[in-house]
Amino acid sequence: MGGLLVGLILIFAIMGIPIGLALGISSLIILLLLGDIPLMVISQKMFGGIDSFPLLAIPFFLLAGDIMNRGGINKRIVRVANCFFGSIPGSLAIVTVVASAFFAAISGSAVATVAAIGGLTIPAMMKQGYPDDYAAAVSSASSIVGPIIPPSITLIVYGAALQLSVSDLFIASIIPGILMSISFIVTSYYIAKKRNYPKQEKSTKQEKIDSIKDGIAALLMPVIILGGIFSGLFTPTEASVISVIYALIVSVFLYKSIKFKDLGNIFAEAAVSTSTIMLILATSKVLAWLITVINLPQAIAGSILGMTDNSFIILLLVNIILLIVGCLMEANAAIILLIPVLVPIVTSIGMSTITFGVLMTVNLCLGLLTPPVGASLLLGNDIAGARFEKTVVSAIPFFIVGLITLMLVTYIPVITLWLPNILK
Repeated sequence: MGGLLVGLILIFAIMGIPIGLALGISSLIILLLLGDIPLMVISQKMFGGIDSFPLLAIPFFLLAGDIMNRGGINKRIVRVANCFFGSIPGSLAIVTVVASAFFAAISGSAVATVAAIGGLTIPAMMKQGYPDDYAAAVSSASSIVGPIIPPSITLIVYGAALQLSVSDLFIASIIPGILMSISFIVTSYYIAKKRNYPKQEKSTKQEKIDSIKDGIAALLMPVIILGGIFSGLFTPTEASVISVIYALIVSVFLYKSIKFKDLGNIFAEAAVSTSTIMLILATSKVLAWLITVINLPQAIAGSILGMTDNSFIILLLVNIILLIVGCLMEANAAIILLIPVLVPIVTSIGMSTITFGVLMTVNLCLGLLTPPVGASLLLGNDIAGARFEKTVVSAIPFFIVGLITLMLVTYIPVITLWLPNILK
């Protein structure tokens, strides 16, 4: 029965059915085949899957990202980054990485990041002579830092599922997020030097000062949000509401880039994005419950632990499973689906659930760069209008350094546990 369930999900995903519906339909078919379980359990589990206070942060962080995008906050972040990094070879690629990290520190979403920052920097890179496929690749790769750097929607989902402190998860993800960003900057610089990509003239001191003055409100946003969370002043859910209020004040009253008449469309777009994620979480909760009923976690855990008792090999196999799933499934759905399967395995060899949450997030975020799902890569490619197969090839160096970061997180626990331990 477990094989049939997995097969149905893969078939529906390949057919292009939205992942939320694919998970729900697959679960319904298996329940009908089992026959002795009332269908009422579907609605009960779906409601339970989204009936969580920490999950309230998701719509607000998505809304804050939309307001930032429409309100010109992201443009000011890009301008500041450009003034300070524009004279480095491959400057616009590096600016894309830095600006994406700043934007990610508010939105928590990879797709929102590539839309907001890539929408600005991809056309600019192409205008300066960067190949369209490379412009798409570097913007798509930069965006995957979004779900790693706090506040991370993926970590919110993971924490809610296991009743863990979301703040601890956020703190644990800081160093991996910084490592990922630095590795992308170094990769961008190396490729730019090798291919002789253009750089801009060095900004004057006054230009840098002017960019900071103009963008100070935008730059303060992640400082206020993350500072409040890590200091214990407010919870991540409360921080999400504050991020919306701050973004509205800055965009409507300070920058005056959003009119009150525009808010209806912005709220509607955020509602659609939220509904998509919530449907995935609701149906994946049904699926997660179902796979425990048919004893799939025990079967998979028994198979893995039966092959070896070497913790190094076990973690390698777990990462391979996550990489494969990440190629086929949206990260938040995969989190809910795989928690009951993989958490018992990694905890049996002594891995912290905090570390594993960051590991899962980093691993599944790499799936945003891989076909057939690869949402960030697809969106970046669409913005650039490039040939998809060329964009995939251009993204390979970034995927490789992402794998290196993943291995560091997997086998060096101090990377994730050092900050939470010293801040307790």
